[in-house]
Amino acid sequence: MMIQSLQRKTLTNLVRTGLLLFLLGYGGGSEQAYGDSLNDDLVDLTGGVVPLLSYDPGGSFSGGGELFSGGRLSSRGDVRYLVRLKNQTGDPIEADSLILVVDKIQEMARLRDVTTSLDIQGTDGNTEDGKPYFRVPVDGQAELPPYGESESFPIEIKNPDLLRLYPPVLRVRGIRKTASHAYQGALQNLIQEGVVTPEEAKKSIDQSQ
Repeated sequence: MMIQSLQRKTLTNLVRTGLLLFLLGYGGGSEQAYGDSLNDDLVDLTGGVVPLLSYDPGGSFSGGGELFSGGRLSSRGDVRYLVRLKNQTGDPIEADSLILVVDKIQEMARLRDVTTSLDIQGTDGNTEDGKPYFRVPVDGQAELPPYGESESFPIEIKNPDLLRLYPPVLRVRGIRKTASHAYQGALQNLIQEGVVTPEEAKKSIDQSQ
């Protein structure tokens, strides 16, 4: 019995050592490939996650105003766009973190930002610097996968002064799940399962940086 107990203990230690060595290699590789991505704050993903914006002439949200003869939008009391996001980063994006920020809306005449003069419908809040944002729907998924697209959703703007507007400038924020995030998540699971101790996990993270 004592021999069997020693064999089991030796096997457990070997498995633990192998997992830690694997994770050390995984963590070091992710740092080299992706840089420091351990910050859980929402970061600007614009450029990697691209907003695809189109004017919606057939939406139910409509109002008076003028159109150029060619159909291009000039001025209108109510304006509706449809937007969806395309993830071109190569990494999944946490769905719950993904927001679309209306950075500014300029009027054509003087190129001034008139966002605060407009009523943007259905926003989910404002950023720390007061810009309105929308939470992005991703069809109930936990992540927006690499090269995947979100659902389309409307941006509806009330324009009471009938200003001639450029389309809104949009920015994307969220959490990009790089290899470093997966590395930390794997360590947390191993701690919960009792395979590694918190001290061993901390040492593994320290050595991977």
